[in-house]
Amino acid sequence: MKRKIDLIVFDPAGNTTLMVLTPVQKEEYAEVAKKLLEIDFGPECSWRDVAYGEQVSYVLEGDAPRMDMCGLEFCGNASRSFAYYRVIFLGEGEDAGDGRKKIEVSVSGCDHPLTAVVDPENQDSVIQMPLPAEVRMIDTAPAGVEGEHPFVIFDGISHLVIKGEEPDADRFARIKDYFYKEIDPGMDAFGVMFINEEKDLMSPVVYVRDVDTTYFEGSCASGTAAASVAKAVSEPDGTYGYVFRQPDGTLNSAVTKHDGKFTEVKLGGIIEMTDILHVEI
Repeated sequence: MKRKIDLIVFDPAGNTTLMVLTPVQKEEYAEVAKKLLEIDFGPECSWRDVAYGEQVSYVLEGDAPRMDMCGLEFCGNASRSFAYYRVIFLGEGEDAGDGRKKIEVSVSGCDHPLTAVVDPENQDSVIQMPLPAEVRMIDTAPAGVEGEHPFVIFDGISHLVIKGEEPDADRFARIKDYFYKEIDPGMDAFGVMFINEEKDLMSPVVYVRDVDTTYFEGSCASGTAAASVAKAVSEPDGTYGYVFRQPDGTLNSAVTKHDGKFTEVKLGGIIEMTDILHVEI
């Protein structure tokens, strides 16, 4: 029997996210996501010809609305999209001036609500990201990549930031296997941000453990936060702004340090979206 699903396709800086509005039980997340990720939503997406989802999130309505990622990991772009949905579709949020709305959202992979400011006129959603729990330099030679590289650990996802290496499935698999075996076996999700400074391009590759799937993403918000933290880790106290161009979009970041510690990380960028779509799977 076919199942009817209501959803919205979000394109937060190229990181195509399918946000499911129909109630789905957690034990069904992976099965539903697998079927949805096989659908080309290009005909419904005016901004691109082909639009397969890169990830699936689920909206849980109720007294305390929240959003779960399919693997219960954290995703900054999906969180920005959830804030955008709450403001644009549901009319929620407090006045933040200049037509913007401020709202708090609860999402998987983060143990506290995140504050976002949505700007409908400029199609922007700027979210206050979780702060890194730790930044470590890791020798990746055992994984076949020479040198020490910053490893930025967040609750729900962690990222390795590498310069001078191209994104490659085999290279990523070696790094991922090494990190899960030797560095942090408990990660919900793990990403490598491959940075090519000559091309001014960051290519995110992310693995989600619970669904055992690797994604070459159009953009990655938490990866952008990790790359921003990696750039600012040796800087003195202050606020630093960065722009990261990625395969399908650009994300802007601002990181603040005080007394040598990171006190705020913000991410923003353009969001495209469809109306509510009705599909059968």
